[in-house]
Amino acid sequence: MINAGRKPRKLLWKLTVSNVVFLLLLYLGETLIAERHWLTTLITYAPQQLLGVPTVLLLLYSIARRRWRILAVNAVAAIFFAFAMLGLSIPFGAYTRLSGPRICVMTYNINHASKGAEQIAENVRRIGPDIVCFQETNLVEHLPDPVVELKRVLPGWYSASDGQLAVFSRYPISECVIHRPLAEYWRVFLEVTVLVKGRRLTVIDLHLNTAAEPASLTDHRGSMAAYLRGSTGARATQISELLKIATHITGPLIVAGDFNTPPRGRIYSRMAGRFRDTFRASGWGFGYSYRSNLPLMRIDYVFAGKGLHPVRCAAPALAGSDHRPVVADISFTK
Repeated sequence: MINAGRKPRKLLWKLTVSNVVFLLLLYLGETLIAERHWLTTLITYAPQQLLGVPTVLLLLYSIARRRWRILAVNAVAAIFFAFAMLGLSIPFGAYTRLSGPRICVMTYNINHASKGAEQIAENVRRIGPDIVCFQETNLVEHLPDPVVELKRVLPGWYSASDGQLAVFSRYPISECVIHRPLAEYWRVFLEVTVLVKGRRLTVIDLHLNTAAEPASLTDHRGSMAAYLRGSTGARATQISELLKIATHITGPLIVAGDFNTPPRGRIYSRMAGRFRDTFRASGWGFGYSYRSNLPLMRIDYVFAGKGLHPVRCAAPALAGSDHRPVVADISFTK
């Protein structure tokens, strides 16, 4: 009887230790290697939930068998997975009182307003942002021009647009610059200067190249490895150009848009090393923005530069697109 009881316990310990090692290797692969290899790119950019199934099963089995020490190890593994892999955020100290004016910024990939510009406008009115960075506003077949329609349903807003990007602002837009980081790609950066209560605020709206989602993986030509290397290289170059542009901008800067990049990997780390991810700094929970009807990933961001402090951030569950909007309340620090 003693031996019969020890064998399942030993097996449970072996499975638990193996899972801990698996999670650590997974974490190191997604943070240190990440986009350097096509396979780790695929893992890094994939929804992480399925990778946590062994942890959940071991946790439940530990509870059922009343193996409390093993349960403690699996509980720690589950917490590590939730924060490191799923991106759980608990923003301690985010609500610091600041005397500077606040501004609400929304980024929203509207999928060409395929469900109607009025639905998008209703979401904007419900949230009440001061600045909205739209993506996928370009004209597609069989649909009205999204920018024209948005101007109609959002009267009184200042706006600037180019291709699939548009910025709408309640405050005057004094300047607009179009950056084209890659000649071989049609995606651009839309930079605008907004005058907020006498302060100059620069906002850059962007939509990086598509990453490793199922549709793009099946529709490309050539091998999967070649496609992933190419798409990753494009995003890395776009981020490099963005960081160069940012070095020449004086004053507060916000970068917002659809980055097609999860909060893991080297590309995200480069952005987070230069700017503050407003959700990681001030958002509660996971903040998943894609897809809107089954959110499993966080790929839409509002980044804040120096002179700005994130107060709160969320990705509200709103219909109207395949993305949820990301909304950030930000305070000027001076």
